[in-house]
Amino acid sequence: MGKNVTFRNDGGRELQTVRLHGRVDVRTVGDLRLRLHTAIDCGRGRLRVNVAGLELADQAALGVLLGGVRRARRSGRSMVLVDVPDDLGRLLSANRLGRFLQVEDADLFHVGHA
Repeated sequence: MGKNVTFRNDGGRELQTVRLHGRVDVRTVGDLRLRLHTAIDCGRGRLRVNVAGLELADQAALGVLLGGVRRARRSGRSMVLVDVPDDLGRLLSANRLGRFLQVEDADLFHVGHA
């Protein structure tokens, strides 16, 4: 499970992007949780979690992502999933989790004024 972190300034607001990749199942979900919680705890502002490289073997990752949203909110942050793969998108839809996990396309990111 890998992690790349970048920070940007979005019109005066801080923005953190984390790229998670690798296979997630019940054996590796602890690593995903640790990496996500570290990103939340060590940053400020909006957290964008790029999940394009995640391979989901089961639904174990959903609980971690939901827990990440709750942890981010308790820290005064927001969290959004970016570049959601089709299999994860179907899981979110089937479990009606779209109301808890915000999703956006990576190419919709905009900095500055329109």
